[in-house]
Amino acid sequence: MTVCDSTADVDEWFRDARALQIWGFPLVFAQRLRLRFTSPLEPHVDRPLTSAGAALNTMGHQRRLSDPTLTAGVAPNVDTLYSLAFVDLDAGSVALRMPDLGDRYYSVQIGEADSTTIAVQGQRTHGSRLPTLRIARAGSEVVTADDELLVACRTRHVMVAVRILVRPDDAEDLRRVIALQDSIVLDGPPAPGPAGDAAARALVLRERDDELRDPEGFLYSLDHAVAGVATADVPPVVRESMARLRGALHTGEQSTRARSQFAAGLSDGLDAIADRVGSLGRTTNGWSVNELGTDFGDDHLLRAAVALSQIYVNPADEALYPVCEVDEDGHQLSGEHSYDITFAADRMPPARFFWSLTVYHKRGLLCQNAIDRYAITDRTPGLTMADDGSLVVRLATTAPAEGASNWLPTPSGDFRLMLRLYGPSDRGWSPPVVRRMSGGSSPTVGLR
Repeated sequence: MTVCDSTADVDEWFRDARALQIWGFPLVFAQRLRLRFTSPLEPHVDRPLTSAGAALNTMGHQRRLSDPTLTAGVAPNVDTLYSLAFVDLDAGSVALRMPDLGDRYYSVQIGEADSTTIAVQGQRTHGSRLPTLRIARAGSEVVTADDELLVACRTRHVMVAVRILVRPDDAEDLRRVIALQDSIVLDGPPAPGPAGDAAARALVLRERDDELRDPEGFLYSLDHAVAGVATADVPPVVRESMARLRGALHTGEQSTRARSQFAAGLSDGLDAIADRVGSLGRTTNGWSVNELGTDFGDDHLLRAAVALSQIYVNPADEALYPVCEVDEDGHQLSGEHSYDITFAADRMPPARFFWSLTVYHKRGLLCQNAIDRYAITDRTPGLTMADDGSLVVRLATTAPAEGASNWLPTPSGDFRLMLRLYGPSDRGWSPPVVRRMSGGSSPTVGLR
């Protein structure tokens, strides 16, 4: 391949890298998530109780609600226990059998390797008892029983995520949910042994920043991610850009210049993805509400922004996830200040199953705090309602003088909020503004 020394070529390297970052980020991030949870170099290593990690083709169970010790993925919830499996459908189909969950909320999400969700089944769709799910790669020959639901997936690796609602601060309820987890059965190909080849080690051990910002590291990780996606789902322009950039990195004296523009394009793509997090869909009262859920269509930037801030979200029929990073004046939320958010008595989050308000630091993980509280929910014990029936939540790094019953601790630096509405009953509902406190008083906060 001949690369000319021209401004046009430099611009092309930058544009190619930026576009590849936006298109490929969800695949690379989902691949990283799978590697973190399956630990292919040590697939049977002990995991913390907050992790649902397990070897490939094996169902792992989270035994304690998420807390800051969970550093895999992004924006974990503190409402449900996860049971999680990453499966290799090239090794064969799998069958998932769930116990009877009664009236307890649960869901089974099937997520593909590009971070999209192909199916969510559970209490919403089937009530207390879900039929057996037969999960297979599209186009493969698979025989299903009469009582099985077939889920045909486009990608080699898929995520099977089971969520079961838990009442916080209720040890007996936690034990009941753990017993339900133990009744989940995943039948399919066996777990592979430890990966020992150099390629697997290089992929697993690569630093996250390297595969997002370093040209060679990015291409290496993207190559592996693309290999598990159906050919028809990888646009020709993506393969052409990958080949063009790979050639530019190995073209004599031009390689240094190409690498610089490649890295700059990757960085610019990441900035564009991060900027889009604040406008995932409808913007109201400082909140970004993605009402499309996982229906990304050809909006690759939306898909990447959702992957960055809340990878593997449910479809909008199952749940909505409004995100807020700014106060009512448009300033970044920061632990340097205290805030109030008020849910009026007649404007509580409209959710058929449950709702929660969770705080994350800017990297999307939970933040350690003195009272081990990471969310205010419709199940949080001891909340104090105002005389008019409204709920005022205080966001601050330290406990308010008037008491901690409604206090949601925040980190010292920048942070974001996420509301979860499971079984949303009013798509047009707008979360209330987040109002910065002044002078230590507690203002009355209304909906706009």
